Amino acid sequence: MELVSTTIAEQRPLKHSGEPFPTVLRPMDPQNATAASLVSWCQRNHGKLRNQAMCSGAVLLRGFNVSGSEDFAAVTRALGCEDYDYIGGAAPRTELVPGVVFTANEAPPNSIIPFHHELAQAPNPPQYILFHCERPATTGGATPIIPSAEVASFFERTFPEFARKIETLGVRYVRVMPQITDTSSAQGRSWKETYNATTKEEAEAAMRSQGTSFEWLPNGDCRTITVALPALRMDSRTGRKIFFNSVVAAFTGWNDSRNVGEKAVLLGDGSSVDANALRAVAEFMHQHRVAFPWQAGDVLLIDNNLVMHSRDRFEGSRRVLAALRGPPLIITGIIQEMPPTVTALAAQAPLRICILGAGAMGKEHICNIRLLGENVAVVVAVVDPNELARAEAMQALGTDADRCEVYADDLDAISCDSVDALVICTPNYTHIDILRRCIGTNKHILCEKPLCTTVADCEEVERLLEERDVRLRAQGRNVGIFMTGMEYRWMPPIAQLIQEVESGKYGKVHHVSIREHRHPFLVKVNNWNRFNRYTGGMLVEKGCHFFDLMRLVVGSDPVSVYASGEHALNHKFEVYDEGSPDMIDHAFAVVQFANGARASLDICMFAEDEQAEYVTAVCELGKIEARSPESTVRVVQRRSVHWLGRKPPGPEERAVPEVHDVPVPSVLANAGQHEGATFFELRAFVEAAKGCQPVPVSAHDGTMAVAMGKAAQESIRLGEVVWLNGHENTTLLQQGGGVQRQSTRELSTASSVAARGSQSRL
Repeated sequence: MELVSTTIAEQRPLKHSGEPFPTVLRPMDPQNATAASLVSWCQRNHGKLRNQAMCSGAVLLRGFNVSGSEDFAAVTRALGCEDYDYIGGAAPRTELVPGVVFTANEAPPNSIIPFHHELAQAPNPPQYILFHCERPATTGGATPIIPSAEVASFFERTFPEFARKIETLGVRYVRVMPQITDTSSAQGRSWKETYNATTKEEAEAAMRSQGTSFEWLPNGDCRTITVALPALRMDSRTGRKIFFNSVVAAFTGWNDSRNVGEKAVLLGDGSSVDANALRAVAEFMHQHRVAFPWQAGDVLLIDNNLVMHSRDRFEGSRRVLAALRGPPLIITGIIQEMPPTVTALAAQAPLRICILGAGAMGKEHICNIRLLGENVAVVVAVVDPNELARAEAMQALGTDADRCEVYADDLDAISCDSVDALVICTPNYTHIDILRRCIGTNKHILCEKPLCTTVADCEEVERLLEERDVRLRAQGRNVGIFMTGMEYRWMPPIAQLIQEVESGKYGKVHHVSIREHRHPFLVKVNNWNRFNRYTGGMLVEKGCHFFDLMRLVVGSDPVSVYASGEHALNHKFEVYDEGSPDMIDHAFAVVQFANGARASLDICMFAEDEQAEYVTAVCELGKIEARSPESTVRVVQRRSVHWLGRKPPGPEERAVPEVHDVPVPSVLANAGQHEGATFFELRAFVEAAKGCQPVPVSAHDGTMAVAMGKAAQESIRLGEVVWLNGHENTTLLQQGGGVQRQSTRELSTASSVAARGSQSRL
């Protein structure tokens, strides 16, 4: 069975992209549109369907003979996502298929349910919500939807001061839950059903695990206050700000015999919200909503991060079912198709890629491009001046070598009409000259880290890209994308750590620590990686990965860097025509960020063990640690967020860590040295090049990682703190119990640290 896009009268284009909202898909052959055929299609195309939901926010599947909870459960399971337990929700519901299908909110027909993201008042909301119309209402009963990014844009534009408060402080939700479910109220779910508990003790344990404070009332009801939860945040997949909360729903709709809506939501510091702003936002959402009448058999898939939903009043015996799903399942052993939209990657011609530099990373890219599938991307050219490297690249290409051109010089390859994209894997010091030539071709570019060896060169790259984009857009032409290669972002355990942090359920990040203990640098052609002048320095060559991760996890830019390190053991007795190697081989670095967070790096290049990375993020309500190559994520949620007494917590009072295995498919692990990360990085690059997702790592991200590495190198050379981006150029140093003011050096990203002192800019 095939599905085709169609239209409905209520559809409208998204403001940011013009994509139809919602996307509507119908069967090409209505005569054979059974529930089983839809399930089969979803099983084959669940990646396409989820990614279409990400592009448009919602997908309506109409014209299928889906009837009842079992059919709906089968479609839901075919989406390829983790199960999701309905815990913490206010809506009275009836479970129809255990753990999968519930009735939608059973509030009385005359009740309006305001716009909200599903379970935004819970620490861990679902990724997706699905609805199925079993029986439409006689009149009314629509489930209106609206893109959250449009609401966020209106909110920030109209109420900038309150928007800053709500983004900085987050919100807390206050709710009184009855002892017995009250079906006359849209938020009448009992505390027993809310927390799947039969006793107060079980409910208390569930509330503590979420950081929710509670008070038992004399009549058996329970008054709860959540931790501060994000209410205005960035969606990491799309790069768009979203109004992710239930603030308007709580303020305007949480009214019953136990609750007063206007008292149901507070800012994170306990202060009151701006009532006028919330009423104005509610009115904006009503004016810009999309509300289509349900038809029997409809299935609506909503990306819960991107789209808010509500419910209109109705008459008649309306019956709509709901299902909640978590993030996509991690597929092990087999790499399935990965087009992000129904029509995008699969329908477009494969991206034709030229690899510049066929060393270790060049060959790793070749192997992983082949795993993407020839209908998605293909290597059509390889450039390397070294004959052995070219031969090894051809070997890595295997049966695809026959359709690949081989060059000793890049001039012909980069301007060739048969090449769509360039992947630059040459030595660090060559990047700036290559990029000067490549940017003008307007081809898509993925440049391996570090972007360049100096900050000035990085900024030149940003300027060249900006000038090219302005020129081409003035001519009405599309511009090629530019992405900096930062594989560590995509290592499966580190990617999960990033996802956990960005969920907001652990609160603000205050402390990040990263440790890499590993073997020395391997041999490169002409031993270029032995010298600072060719690499940018160890804290640029290796450290840029970790400084990039710090900045990403913390969500802020660096203010200062202080580092200590030296060249102790590695390559010390090697002698080349240019002299002895001068690369630092171990160091500690501490970074302070503009939002008050701090991060540290502990790196040692002569720890003779398997290469190991530990990344730890400590937040207000818990700690997340990713470990590689064992590929685990360790999560510890604080049991108490208040001060302790005179005694440390005993064993029974301490938080119990959850350890999650994040398996790396063997086919990915065998395709390189980065635990599968290169595959996921290349997939993101192809998706961005084909216009299906925003660029995840910009040239500016690459510049900032180099700037932080250069600041660390300079701090070691000077023995002083180095300040970045115009921050104050003095620091207070504790000495012998007193305080002494000492001047420090300032690093501006407008000029290169390496241009000063004994180092020279390449």
